[in-house]
Amino acid sequence: MLSNPVDRLTRIGFSEYEAKAYMALLRKSPVSGYELSKVSGVPRSMIYEVLGKLTARGAAMTLRKEGSTKYAPVPAAEFLDQLHREHEELVISLKDDLAVLNSVSDLDYVWNIEGHDNIIAKAKEMIGQAESCIYLALLPITYPVLRPVLEKAIGQGVRVVLYTTSSLDLPDARVVVAHVSEVILGRARGLGLVLVIDGEEVLIGEWLTANQARASWTSSPLLVFIAEHHLRTDLYLPQILALLGDRALDLIQEEDRELFARALESHINS
Repeated sequence: MLSNPVDRLTRIGFSEYEAKAYMALLRKSPVSGYELSKVSGVPRSMIYEVLGKLTARGAAMTLRKEGSTKYAPVPAAEFLDQLHREHEELVISLKDDLAVLNSVSDLDYVWNIEGHDNIIAKAKEMIGQAESCIYLALLPITYPVLRPVLEKAIGQGVRVVLYTTSSLDLPDARVVVAHVSEVILGRARGLGLVLVIDGEEVLIGEWLTANQARASWTSSPLLVFIAEHHLRTDLYLPQILALLGDRALDLIQEEDRELFARALESHINS
């Protein structure tokens, strides 16, 4: 996550020099171009070009008095509010313009997402857009960051079924706890979540290390069906196998038993 304001300003279109100059203006103004160069670290050869761009953006203003020119910032809140309005209007107009060009494709895309924050952002977006049902499997460590959006979805009448490995508090949702051994958890390689929304889209993410995560999203009907089918039927395997008793081992071929390892684990070791 970006914590440096200069880095975040560059994310919204500033150059590094523009961001540094604007930050320096906020700290000290009005100043001449020469003074701003010294306090901001922007080279003198570039400072007036940078100031011209800041002025054109609406982030800075020129003050002329008694033959001298000085510069001051447009207050940050005022500038950012204006920038937000402009971007919002631009996005809305682009949605309308590009919708005309959009054609329905026969291809089912899989979107690969890198990074923990990006994966969580996508999961929150999907949950926020759910209209009827959410099926979500996750490890407890992933739950707290998603709880607020899940609670909001429940409040809007969306049915939520949560599959996890230990008891979690989510009122008015169905929380299904599957006790999994440390060996099985290790095999999961840090699987973070499987999220299916309204039977229309699926997100599958895994946490490889503390600083590395990846996920795949798709609206492919086949892949969505497979993911939802897995979540909704895998729950019943241990109960079915328990009812079968010893017959379970007879029915399932030895080379296939690894596929049922979690469900068979307690039965085989008993």
